[in-house]
Amino acid sequence: MTIRRLPDHLVNKIAAGEVVERPASAVKELVENALDAGAAAVTVDLRDGGAVLIRVTDDGIGMTAEELPLALERHATSKLERDEDLDAIVTLGFRGEALAAICAVSRFTLTSAARGASEGLRVAGEGGTVKQRLAVPADSGTSVEVRDLFFNTPARLKFLKSPSTELAASLRALTQLALAHPGVHLRVANNARAVLTAPGAADLRQRVGAVWGHDVAARLLAVDRTEHGVGVRGLASPPDLTRGNREEIVVIVNGRPVRDPALLQATLEAYRPLLPRDRFPVVLLAITLGEADVDVNVHPTKAWVRFRHPRLIYEMVAAATQGALRRPGVIPDVDVRGGEDGRLGELASSGVAEQTALFGAPVAVEARALFGRVLGQVQDTFVVSTSDDEVFFLDQHVAHERVLFERLQRELRDGAPVAQSLLFPEPLDLPPAASALLERWREPLERLGFAFEGFGGATIVVRAVPALLKGSEPKRLIEAAVDEFAGPGAGEPTLDRALAFVACRAAVKANMPLAREEMERLVVDLSVTETPYFCPHGRPIVSRVSLHDIRRELKRTW
Repeated sequence: MTIRRLPDHLVNKIAAGEVVERPASAVKELVENALDAGAAAVTVDLRDGGAVLIRVTDDGIGMTAEELPLALERHATSKLERDEDLDAIVTLGFRGEALAAICAVSRFTLTSAARGASEGLRVAGEGGTVKQRLAVPADSGTSVEVRDLFFNTPARLKFLKSPSTELAASLRALTQLALAHPGVHLRVANNARAVLTAPGAADLRQRVGAVWGHDVAARLLAVDRTEHGVGVRGLASPPDLTRGNREEIVVIVNGRPVRDPALLQATLEAYRPLLPRDRFPVVLLAITLGEADVDVNVHPTKAWVRFRHPRLIYEMVAAATQGALRRPGVIPDVDVRGGEDGRLGELASSGVAEQTALFGAPVAVEARALFGRVLGQVQDTFVVSTSDDEVFFLDQHVAHERVLFERLQRELRDGAPVAQSLLFPEPLDLPPAASALLERWREPLERLGFAFEGFGGATIVVRAVPALLKGSEPKRLIEAAVDEFAGPGAGEPTLDRALAFVACRAAVKANMPLAREEMERLVVDLSVTETPYFCPHGRPIVSRVSLHDIRRELKRTW
């Protein structure tokens, strides 16, 4: 085996494999370059989520005709000069790898003009090789056009997801950069349709309103703490404003969005006494500290950082977030005592009546062989039944999920499920990524009785919901749908996944007392389903205990 020097084009492809994982990676690197160039406005044009076209145009300082070709060379950068600069990085980019790596796996066109210049230079080529060089009239700033990403690396090309999935990934990266740099006007279009518009904002709350919605922004709590040379500022949601995933927890370090598990954990620890384990807050935190106290040169994508004093940073994040949450009025006092007017009894009675309507009219129930006869309810969550040989504990929520899921399947086979038109249509102001996700799931949701309009505009309107969900608040319902479909393992839109969501939202909840007739009806309905042991999400419904084992343990021989 002979050691040889790799050719430049192969070195660039290797670098592309580290830096450019998907279109979102290229979008992120190009927008970071625009921000480093001092741009006040950045426009991003995508086609098919970036797989076919990425065009990033800025009004920054631009490059001279001599600098532009050099920018395509690996490790050519204006951001570092001396060894010491690496210890105090103040720019988003610094290695001089990204542009060369992107151009190595695409067909590219770069146009740039320095401020004050009468004309600019355009270079074009493919696979990292410049094939055209032309002086052109151009405004100050830079435009980078990347077409057919990974056209010459088919092994990487085949791993790209659907255009809508790639678009969602690009929007997540752009949303974080927009939040990190609120003063910059960012416009994003996909297939010539605007998907994100964030005008330059005077403060962080305005920028959050443009990106996550003004209703959300108005409810967020201010976070502000500075100690030991570390500042933690931002916005955090009250405990009753949550999501089903971590997408809207954004942490920024010196202007750079980062993915740091310990920072995320420190943020969540501040909420843990207030939130269930499966719910997550909406948080934007901007951490500022000395450049020499943080190392961003630890990963090719620059998404991870290393702190000189990590414990101090994590404690500051937790303390700052806790300080916002512990202000008076954030967590209202709840009187859990049963007053003389018997209000708690009225609430309990109304809850039972609601579930009676949900299950339908009581019916005469015979003991079933599958789960025996009903004994009662444990912790208002588990229905207990018994046969001659076993005791069954049925999770009432997932059991009802299975019943409703198969009922909806039958209704679909017989015709469309019943929908409930809203008396007052509900407008939704969703973040761009959430809006794109909801549009992906529009077809299966509308088959189940939802009705939407306004996709492509600033606001989506809900006009109808499935009849099973008519008692739910439409806005919270759609937010829950976005959380569900953005979660791990959601994959591409499917009718069964949408069915499972509707069944879950309509099913009786845990910690809810049921009348005996309701329990018996639930056990009977579950017994005749096609899959009575697992809910639509795959969770087990039943736990069983053998009476033979109980007799043996208690030494009962007769």
